[in-house]
Amino acid sequence: MVRDEVIPLFASPLMVCSYDRDYKKELAWIKKQKYHSGGRNEQSEDTFILDNKELKKIRTFFETKLNKFATKVLQCTNKFVITQSWLNRAGKGRSHHTHKHFNSIISGVWYPYTHEKLPPIQFYRDKNETIEVNVSSYNHFNNESFLFPAKSGELLLFPSSMRHGVLPNKYDEQRISLSFNTWVKGDLGDVSRLTSLPFDRLI
Repeated sequence: MVRDEVIPLFASPLMVCSYDRDYKKELAWIKKQKYHSGGRNEQSEDTFILDNKELKKIRTFFETKLNKFATKVLQCTNKFVITQSWLNRAGKGRSHHTHKHFNSIISGVWYPYTHEKLPPIQFYRDKNETIEVNVSSYNHFNNESFLFPAKSGELLLFPSSMRHGVLPNKYDEQRISLSFNTWVKGDLGDVSRLTSLPFDRLI
């Protein structure tokens, strides 16, 4: 008897990396930063937070993992660089609206402080379906969202086009995360495929 086979096409990668070094000094510095209300949550006034020397070791860790994600997972030959970076803070009742990161290719979220009770990041499936059918149970093929409970010190890397958000915080503790965007260094595309994007012509 020939068995049916189900093949998972077009998987979306989520890479989880643990920062196992002590970062108490960096966390103390992060907690002292100034924030402004970004709507449902608060964002740091400094939107290039990784340019600060106080986060040099953290940035080096991010760059190492970003390079691994690009070359090993996505098999990219381009060099990726971090562009903008900022802190997010969500106290009791605060949340983060569903969104994606524009003008970025790979995005990252690092958690200097969180725990299992604080709301996890939630990823959403992009689909254009207008019909909803009844299902008996959810799996990777029919679910619309996925909750990922990250731990303190963990870095998540994912395509910037992946929609994500955070549900309201029900606790008095602050949920803190650091987000960043990326872009490729140098030209994009291929001349023979008529997709060349030479950046020196755009300046």
